[in-house]
Amino acid sequence: MPFSHRDEGTPESRWWSSPRWDDVRVLDLAATVKTFTKIIVAAAHPDDETLGVGGLITDLAGLGAPITVLEATSGERSHPGLDHAARAVLGTRRRREVEQALSGLAPKARITHLGLPDTGLSRHGAELAHHLVCRADEHSLILAPWTDDGHDDHDALGAAASVAAALAGSVVAYYPIWLWHWSTPRQLPWESLVASETSLVGCWRKRGALESFRSQYMAPVDGPEAESSLPILGPTAMARGRRLVETLIDPQRRLPTMPQGARAQHHAARAAEFDRMYDGGSDPWGNGSSFYEERRRNLLLAMLGAPRYRRVLELGCADGYLTSALAGRADEVVALDTSERAVAAARRATPSAHVSHGNVPDDIPAGRFDLIVLSEVGYFLTPTELIQTVRRAEAALTPGGELVLCHWQHPTNNVPLDGLLVHDQARSVLGRPPRASHLDEDLCIEVWGEAPSVAASEGRV
Repeated sequence: MPFSHRDEGTPESRWWSSPRWDDVRVLDLAATVKTFTKIIVAAAHPDDETLGVGGLITDLAGLGAPITVLEATSGERSHPGLDHAARAVLGTRRRREVEQALSGLAPKARITHLGLPDTGLSRHGAELAHHLVCRADEHSLILAPWTDDGHDDHDALGAAASVAAALAGSVVAYYPIWLWHWSTPRQLPWESLVASETSLVGCWRKRGALESFRSQYMAPVDGPEAESSLPILGPTAMARGRRLVETLIDPQRRLPTMPQGARAQHHAARAAEFDRMYDGGSDPWGNGSSFYEERRRNLLLAMLGAPRYRRVLELGCADGYLTSALAGRADEVVALDTSERAVAAARRATPSAHVSHGNVPDDIPAGRFDLIVLSEVGYFLTPTELIQTVRRAEAALTPGGELVLCHWQHPTNNVPLDGLLVHDQARSVLGRPPRASHLDEDLCIEVWGEAPSVAASEGRV
């Protein structure tokens, strides 16, 4: 598929808008490490491995899996217009960049630079397959670019990996990179997709690794050539690289994935953990005594665009302090929480609210809402749960309705995500900037919606 990397590309919000993500299988990371004794990552160019599976590399390495990375080329021809000397400089620079990136992703990974010609891998299919076969066996997992990624080098390396896997008895799975740029959800091979949820550590290490590739998002070399100063990885490509969920294509369905019922078990374990917090008292979050909590509620309420709402949904209501405040500005409040003990407390605090026990995104109530609030909840969700929750919440808004996210900005412990990642991913899913935002050392509050100016609605301007 001919494309230009300098095109804006398919926006992230279009990709995440598809409901077909709800049916994508999720990689079982622990089972992957038990199943495969070798992980071989094949990259056509330095940065492909990081863009495609950088988070997975980190998480597999963290579980003790040995990682081998084969860099087929040095990527010296990424910028047309460079002369031979400048290409040599760029190739050397890109090799250093990928080594720096991998030192952060998986410090013990073994890296081999094959030195094959950039843009010429289609002429070296047999050699590529040979290099892979020499390193693989029947207990190996080969991760390679998708065979229909749209870049000749990626397609050729993916095809060589397929041949090598057949010869060595290995399993091969493919990671798309440029497919996200030129393709659309309609063209994605949904039945073969596997989602890999990146850990909190993996997310931040991958983001740090992406910063290593300055030659690809800034000028690669000093020189007068106009094309040499244009970035290969523009904002859309970098946004794809910062996803919380990486995607593998598994046509033979050989990857170990989470079994049916795993999500329900996860929800039950999370609910039990929150229930246990009430063993130490009726206010485990300090909602009634903490100025931080009081300030958070007041700031959130102050940022709402309307004095009153017909129907409000609060996802993750805890013991109902914010629920009670929202009830004062709504005709009807519907609230949801995973902890039965929190639900009981919220019902006592706000008898007028409809508070139910359930989990997001699966149990989001039916109907439309004028205001949906997700406060201090997003980082307790897995990456796929967060994306599904934001997407479904947006779909449940009435025309002109408001969606509010509010989260702690300090580091988190023993939960899947943190507040910075939650809001960054939400912006990608929604595809537009918030109407209003507040950011300080403690809190980020963002409001999406089309509420008019309060001053204008009162005729003050």
